[in-house]
Amino acid sequence: MRSRHQVCLSRVGPQMPNPTGSGARRPRPLSFVVLACLTWSIGVVDAFAFDTFGVFTTNQAGNLVVFAKAPWDNWPQARLAGLSLLGAALGMIVGTVLSRRLLARGPRWSLTVPIVVGGGMLLLAAGLTTDGRRPEWLVPVMAAATGCMAGGWMVAGRTRMWLTANTGAFLAAVHAITFPDERSAEGTRRWLVLPASLAAVSATLGFVAGVATYGVGAADWPHPVIVGLVPMMLAVILLARDRD
Repeated sequence: MRSRHQVCLSRVGPQMPNPTGSGARRPRPLSFVVLACLTWSIGVVDAFAFDTFGVFTTNQAGNLVVFAKAPWDNWPQARLAGLSLLGAALGMIVGTVLSRRLLARGPRWSLTVPIVVGGGMLLLAAGLTTDGRRPEWLVPVMAAATGCMAGGWMVAGRTRMWLTANTGAFLAAVHAITFPDERSAEGTRRWLVLPASLAAVSATLGFVAGVATYGVGAADWPHPVIVGLVPMMLAVILLARDRD
């Protein structure tokens, strides 16, 4: 005779962690394309910001190093890094609040609106730098824009992760490839089957593609940020066509 505890376990099964976060919708292939498009845009913007101002607008871990490493020796750059950190934090708060308020209207709205708001801020930044001007206050604006998108994705994305967590996505992708965590019916290892694994790879490839787009000069005309908005616009279109 099995104990009552054993019977209960056989009915409900083992309690496995949910890699997509509590309450997240089941990811579909389209969600990984959207994720790659968004991180592509983020990669272009981050490369442009670093090349122009010497600090990042999404890689806030890098900004922490710039800010904390002897700021008294290079205060102007440390100050820019600090402004980027502040902008990213405020943008994340705005994106999270917007996304949560719109959840009642459906995940599509709660995800699309923070992306559009962030894209609008980036478009403003592009418009103010087209004539060669590089006002430093654009650094926190661009950081707030990507932070807003990241906050919305964390709330409403099908695979909940920080769009701007480039290091974490890279290490997660390497871990997923090196240590597959599911097996087929025949007992052989299956590659990149969990949503979290696919999300990490999509985010990493998208970010690398964005940086490479800027690096080879493909984003020089009409403006790097405007070119970076193209994948983001594609992501918004895909979200609008998603009926689920």
